[in-house]
Amino acid sequence: MTGQKKQQKPKKPEPDRRREKAAPEAPPAPEMAEVPREELEELRRQAGTDSEHREKMLRTLAEMENLRKRFERERQDYVNYANRELLTEFIPVLDNFHRALESIPENQSTGPILEGVGMIYRQLEEVLKKQGMEEVEAEGRPFNPHLHEAVQVEVTDRCPEDTVLEVIRKGYLYRGRLLRPAEVKVSRSAPAESQTDE
Repeated sequence: MTGQKKQQKPKKPEPDRRREKAAPEAPPAPEMAEVPREELEELRRQAGTDSEHREKMLRTLAEMENLRKRFERERQDYVNYANRELLTEFIPVLDNFHRALESIPENQSTGPILEGVGMIYRQLEEVLKKQGMEEVEAEGRPFNPHLHEAVQVEVTDRCPEDTVLEVIRKGYLYRGRLLRPAEVKVSRSAPAESQTDE
């Protein structure tokens, strides 16, 4: 061995360490797994079933939301209907207050009583107004069969035909719906005189 020289392996060039640090190594490419055809079909079937379940769930959620809205609307309608019934029962009380105020002659002995009754009447009107009840506007307006009930007719030339001349009994609305129509006197034009030729 002394006479023999050891064969030296050629040196490999040293890798550039800067490049290694700059570019991280890419992860190994995933291996493509072989999936049997039956298993692949089963996976597709499950994906389709999941899609159907998702659609059913979304449909059910939408139905539940619609049902919740419907119950809320029905509950509100019930409350409004109950209030409407109560307010309808107050209308004769308002009528009686109105008649009492109109029938009492004002003099010194009845002045304070009349004033007190008037205050109570106005207070009751305000409470009912806050609850959504309002008086049907009629006098001086065109006759509206949806809001007015004609109980008298007067022939006149002072205003256009079918104008409300006087309110006989007040009408009331509750949140835009008619509780009771106003009973009114309506104008009619004088009939045109027919000319006869002789």
